[in-house]
Amino acid sequence: MALRTALLVATLMGIAQPPGSALACGDGEAPTACDDPSPNGFASWMLGRVARALRADPAGALADFTAGTRGFRTADTYVFCVGPDGIMTAHPNPILKGHDVRDLHDRTGNHFIQTMLGTAKPGQIAVIHYLFPKPGSTVEEPKTTYYTRAGDQMCAVGVYDTDQAAPAAATPDGRVAQLRQTLDEKIPSQARADWIAFLEALNAQGDAKAAAIAQARRDIRAATAALDSAGLRTAGAE
Repeated sequence: MALRTALLVATLMGIAQPPGSALACGDGEAPTACDDPSPNGFASWMLGRVARALRADPAGALADFTAGTRGFRTADTYVFCVGPDGIMTAHPNPILKGHDVRDLHDRTGNHFIQTMLGTAKPGQIAVIHYLFPKPGSTVEEPKTTYYTRAGDQMCAVGVYDTDQAAPAAATPDGRVAQLRQTLDEKIPSQARADWIAFLEALNAQGDAKAAAIAQARRDIRAATAALDSAGLRTAGAE
């Protein structure tokens, strides 16, 4: 584990805030509100989708987070999750996915993954700052990561501080998410409650469809297994 950790730290990690620096969004400690149109607001909205997806279909959700499908990635903004055993269960980088990351630390010795695992709480968004390369790069850049606990997972969404403008979306779902972020910045404050209610209704509709599809897939797998089993019994009888 030490060799693997050293490799990951040497190639991927940067500087994090020391333990105790995480701020909880919504409890009065965060510098901005959870529903504002800043990257914090976008990350909070995305983490809400993450929690609902995990409730509907945990395995499918983790696969979507890793692949960046269903709008869970926009350019350099992506979802990652760590399970209770410290294994990175979702991450676009295969070097990290599937590995125990509890010992990952930056060059100053701060174990920011441990901080996130120790401070993540259901229903609250916390924030931590560190340096981390963008996907496909080894150049460390300042990054602000928002995280929460969803079921037994600690899940997070990071926003690179150098991305001053909205990033170019990499997928059609990503472009939809990017458009949502752009519109968020233009909605008047007096209409924001209705706008958020509209978005949540759309999200609920999409999540319901995703849950129905996931259930249909499970039913198909069960029916296929039953047919295979029946075929084997018939063949044995003959």
